[in-house]
Amino acid sequence: MNADEILKNLEELVVRLGYKLRYEKGDFAGGGCRVGEDKMIIINNSLLDSQKIAIIAAELAKLDLDDTFLMPEIREIIESCKNTEK
Repeated sequence: MNADEILKNLEELVVRLGYKLRYEKGDFAGGGCRVGEDKMIIINNSLLDSQKIAIIAAELAKLDLDDTFLMPEIREIIESCKNTEK
């Protein structure tokens, strides 16, 4: 699976989990936040796909995804972020 496919799978997962995903311009990398009742992940549009993947995966690693179906490669990427945060 190439970076574009991984990114698309992660984006679809974010939406499936009830988050809003936005790509914006600015002097930031990105991350998760809450705006009122909306759960969001905002990412700098100018980042490389690999950086976007890392940010989304790090945010998803904070969630309990044990009961969520994930393709094995996507689960592995998210799990690898859990291991680096400890």
